[in-house]
Amino acid sequence: MSDMTEIQEPKEVGNEMRGEIRRISSHSRARRLAVSRMMIALCAIALLVSAVPLVMLLYQLFKQGLPVIDKAFFTTLPSTPSLIAPNATGGVSNAIVGTLALTIYASVMAIPVGILVGIYLAETESKLASSLRVIAQTMAGAPSILMGLFAFSFVVRDLNVGFSAIAGSFALAVLMLPVIVISTEIAVRNVPNTLREAGLALGAKPHVISLRVVLPASASGIVTGTILAVSRAVGETAPVMLVIAGGFTNSWKPFDPVSALPLSIYENAKSEWPSLRAQVWGIALVLVVFIFVLSLSARIWASRKQQVKN
Repeated sequence: MSDMTEIQEPKEVGNEMRGEIRRISSHSRARRLAVSRMMIALCAIALLVSAVPLVMLLYQLFKQGLPVIDKAFFTTLPSTPSLIAPNATGGVSNAIVGTLALTIYASVMAIPVGILVGIYLAETESKLASSLRVIAQTMAGAPSILMGLFAFSFVVRDLNVGFSAIAGSFALAVLMLPVIVISTEIAVRNVPNTLREAGLALGAKPHVISLRVVLPASASGIVTGTILAVSRAVGETAPVMLVIAGGFTNSWKPFDPVSALPLSIYENAKSEWPSLRAQVWGIALVLVVFIFVLSLSARIWASRKQQVKN
């Protein structure tokens, strides 16, 4: 009889321990669920609070920008209102052409150099690479007006190029360069080392591996970062307002003065004519849609490339 009691006592103790463990686990689970729900609710509130200004801005853009946009808005040159014709604003074709010209020239200057420097930083650990990395990170956080001052001092004054599209493109290229360098370095570093090792095992030289193996594998991240850098440069006013002079013709020539959409917003916003100030919303809407299309294209392209890899 005593033997049976000794056998049953450990079972009772084990059952009590299991029950206590279940009670503690249930209490802990309930607490974790409560904390998780509370954090989800706080994140949802933060999302709504941050989305309110964006939605209000987009609403104002479409409400006040769509009425001033028509065919003449895209195809005609700007005109100055007068007492006889106070609503004669004309279009912004010169700003659209100038923005496209600045974007193309700046991309030609910045993209090849930025990608090559980014690959170099990712593939080497020299002192030069460390110095370039620090410079790129510093330039990425510098105010954009500094790029305009540098372009004015170096291109407009020292090289005696004058106010022109090439000077504005140089300012935007300097602005885009650190973003492209940093994004390219990150994309290249994310490529698995096994690809590099496989290339070395086949007897390929390091620079051949970088160009023919690593670069295609990191193309998705490089293209995404490049397009985002271009999108940022397109909307900048400060770097170009000092060096492009705001031309009133549809010129694609690099050494001619040109205008730009951000510069047109600045100039029209400070005008004394209400019709020109109203046109600001249309210009801003066109600029926002252009940047949105660029950014969306980059993300869709990167997503499709990622799906193909998977």
